[in-house]
Amino acid sequence: MTADKVVENHVKVCSFYSETTKQNLRSELNLSFGANNAKMDIFYPMIEDQDSTPVIMFIHGGYWQEGSKDIYSFVGNSWTQAGCIVAVVGYNLAPEVSLDDMVTEIQGAVKFVTEKFPKSKLFLCGHSAGAHLCAMMALTNWKNNLSVPQAIHGMCLLSGVFDLIPLINTYINDAVCLDESSASRNSPQRILQQSSPTIRCPTLVVVEEHGSPEFTRQSKEYVEILTTHGVQCSFIESPGVDHFNLIENVVDPEDFLCKEILKLVPGKTFQVQE
Repeated sequence: MTADKVVENHVKVCSFYSETTKQNLRSELNLSFGANNAKMDIFYPMIEDQDSTPVIMFIHGGYWQEGSKDIYSFVGNSWTQAGCIVAVVGYNLAPEVSLDDMVTEIQGAVKFVTEKFPKSKLFLCGHSAGAHLCAMMALTNWKNNLSVPQAIHGMCLLSGVFDLIPLINTYINDAVCLDESSASRNSPQRILQQSSPTIRCPTLVVVEEHGSPEFTRQSKEYVEILTTHGVQCSFIESPGVDHFNLIENVVDPEDFLCKEILKLVPGKTFQVQE
């Protein structure tokens, strides 16, 4: 199967799962946040008291130029069954906006969620480029929003990109338009060589068994540098999956990765509702 066909199949699978999820779950769709009118969808578990229900915020991938929150609603299926609120975040993409703008938008999304659910513990989860954007949240200066670092209790970085310099001379950069300066200031691994994280929360870093050696190398190195800063880290190679079905399989509550993610959420491990 060609690369284009693989991506096409991924979109088809995700879209099918997501339409089913949206039909079955109670939700608030297309909530606007931030200055650029980005939107998120929020899915709710079937429990009565949601005052302090944990929130998992998911950020999709697509090399900052493809993808949509609309085809990733399915992540809410398993996590709401486990008793969590799930926020699936959309953001504006390259080349219409810069990577700096995307980081700012995700900061706005985190702030929006913490204000909407002030008593909830927040857990960030991102796949591919979304994992990069999640990682940038732990490096943000939150001095004007001190409630944010207090709210974030865990982070799941799935098949992420943490050093953007190698992308400058690739086709990926045709749309993203990174130069050495913008790539460096948006590379979590390089930032941590110069400064400490602003959020130190338990962090799960995941790669796929059948994936790019570059994703694996960067993920392992990122765990190493986080550990030197005193961050509690776990590294997992998810068995039997590639870059795409790593996240597709999360629709299933019995999926290996789904269970590993829920281990970060206190009191929610394997507590799937009937």
